[in-house]
Amino acid sequence: MTPSRTFSDYGPIGSESFGTGSSVPYPSEELLGEPVEETISSERDSISVTVRFRPLSDREYQRGDEVAWYPDGDTMVRHDYNPLTAYAFDKVFGPQANTMDVYDVAARPVVKAAMEGVNGTVFAYGVTSSGKTHTMHGDQESPGIIPLAIKDVFSIIQDTPGREFLLRVSYLEIYNEVINDLLDPTGQNLRVREDSQGTYVEGIKEEVVLSPGHVLSFIAAGEEHRHVGSNNFNLMSSRSHTLFTLMIESSATGDEYDGVIFSQLNLIDLAGSESSKTETTGLRRKEGSYINKSLLTLGTVIGKLSEGKATHIPYRDSKLTRLLQSSLSGHGHVSLICTITPASSSNEETHNTLKFASRAKSIEIYASRNQIIDEKSLIKKYQREISILKLELDQLRRGTLVGVSHEELMSLKQQ
Repeated sequence: MTPSRTFSDYGPIGSESFGTGSSVPYPSEELLGEPVEETISSERDSISVTVRFRPLSDREYQRGDEVAWYPDGDTMVRHDYNPLTAYAFDKVFGPQANTMDVYDVAARPVVKAAMEGVNGTVFAYGVTSSGKTHTMHGDQESPGIIPLAIKDVFSIIQDTPGREFLLRVSYLEIYNEVINDLLDPTGQNLRVREDSQGTYVEGIKEEVVLSPGHVLSFIAAGEEHRHVGSNNFNLMSSRSHTLFTLMIESSATGDEYDGVIFSQLNLIDLAGSESSKTETTGLRRKEGSYINKSLLTLGTVIGKLSEGKATHIPYRDSKLTRLLQSSLSGHGHVSLICTITPASSSNEETHNTLKFASRAKSIEIYASRNQIIDEKSLIKKYQREISILKLELDQLRRGTLVGVSHEELMSLKQQ
């Protein structure tokens, strides 16, 4: 990914401290070339699939909706009109569950593994107004998966003495099959590229982050640029898919140095999966058709992966599936949270969501821990820079350097 600014003011985050502060400059060089990856461990697993019911809304009560789907125990979903229609998942949460309960089951294990070098992806799927954005973003009273994950990341850093961490974030949206950078409004219609490490977005802006509040400030800024609008389901519907990525580098300090571990944590809020035919206005119908195209492709990819046969997987048919290719093809942990309404008026849409979730459940993955074993990581670059600066500062203090002005001395101390 193409960096945009130079970095000289901050070093890696240690377990003993991390700062607050405003926007942080971005490094002049990043992962150069292709780092050598070493598989530390690999385990056979499947996509984690969680279903979350929301209560009937006031709007559904007013039009006389009844409960069509309901949770049967902790792992089953049944149809009220036909109890033989049932689906089993890893965990099913009823309408009274809070987001922290969902996070503990669906996201915390993925976050913990990402801090240990295993790529992870968590995404919410469901129709508009089913609770996706509430689940992923939440509010002040009930934080969502994304802020809870960010808080967890920095808690793990504090609880991991002897390691230094470097964290970067990016935030993008896919709107009408166009990739836009939510952290840089000038970054429009960006292109997807591929290298030996997988797919990436060319020119996406990345920011080094130092605290939970720092990360959330970038997310809030990004949300200001996201495409939203009213539709037949919701007055403020998300009309785009968003992908928030946290890039994590870490290494042991001192004599314990054993290489640099690198991983990515992707937190995704998908647009509503309802049919575009439910919209009658031109703009919303156009948006819906693009949303349908990407989600239909996602469904096709999920379906073919679930078959387990050596067949062509159409990742390239949409920008969403291209960006998710590395995750869905089995190179990290994947957690799918399906949000649904029990309302009878959404019976067909809910059934489609459950069928999608059921197919996803059968996909096998082989998550492995990655370790960069060369000198091409940012954290090593910054460690070297800091060592050089400390040496120069120590020489100044000892009086071994002459002819240095007060301004130059202050500049060196600041660096």
